[in-house]
Amino acid sequence: MALNVSGNLDLLEEACAALPHTTRAMFGGHGLFAPNGGMFAGIVDDDRIILKLAPEGPRAELVALGGEAWTYRSKMGAATMQEWILVPEAFYDEPRTLAEWARRAHSLAPAKKAKAAKKAAKKAPAKKGAKKR
Repeated sequence: MALNVSGNLDLLEEACAALPHTTRAMFGGHGLFAPNGGMFAGIVDDDRIILKLAPEGPRAELVALGGEAWTYRSKMGAATMQEWILVPEAFYDEPRTLAEWARRAHSLAPAKKAKAAKKAAKKAPAKKGAKKR
């Protein structure tokens, strides 16, 4: 296994170079986001790469290749995040395979729910000329 505590973000960014995305710090690591705002990949824990695979089929395929569900540990305890799969160790030495799986996760990234838009709609002032009853 070629885990590189300082280089796995670079490895993931290289795998995602052809995909439109943004990167920002989160989970004590980094998250990669598709243009729709949905997070599809990240770096967590001990510099491990994770991919979000909500559909059961792709998730089961990656688990069959040696991936495993990510368990998030916090002060509140541990929670297994079934949609987030830690990539198999072999992927760290197989950039093409990592890039293909990152592409799949990117294509499956669900759009982020617009919480700000919902809040803004609730606080919107009444339209001018509207009759009050």
